[in-house]
Amino acid sequence: MGIKYLENTADIEQAFMSRFVMSWETFQIRQNEWIAEMEKQNYPIDMRWYESSYFWDRMDPDYPRVSMAEALNELRAHSGPVLFMTEKGENTCFEGKKSVDYIAEADASELAERIEHDWYESYRLFEQGRYLVDELPEDLYVFDRSMTWCVVFTHETWDWEAESTDMMKAAESRYCIICK
Repeated sequence: MGIKYLENTADIEQAFMSRFVMSWETFQIRQNEWIAEMEKQNYPIDMRWYESSYFWDRMDPDYPRVSMAEALNELRAHSGPVLFMTEKGENTCFEGKKSVDYIAEADASELAERIEHDWYESYRLFEQGRYLVDELPEDLYVFDRSMTWCVVFTHETWDWEAESTDMMKAAESRYCIICK
């Protein structure tokens, strides 16, 4: 996969955050019932939690939560170059170097193939007690420069029970989000 790491990405990240991630004020309004439920469980959702949470935790709850297959289909529906961004502070070893907090550009179909390969291969290797040395981050935000859409690939799965019985079934249930 051809990849171009972008420099001076603060403007892109800020535009992404403004477009797809709720502000703390909006989050409190849109997630008020969930915040109250967490408070009852003695798990306060405050500004400290908000600032340290994943970007996808702070996205509008109306964005569809979808399967890995649906997210890949959405990404494959786009052609040409797309941007992809890591979660803040996520350490990975990609293309032989340790990388943290980057935004890069790649072809949409090539990126979809790489995301799919890395995710499933990491699960296959884990079953053998091994790991994938060179992989994309598990939390990945893919969008184009117009920021009219975004596909989110998280490190979470829907089927937690399968993780102890059928790793590949668990892999299929990757928690993804489509933002439009």
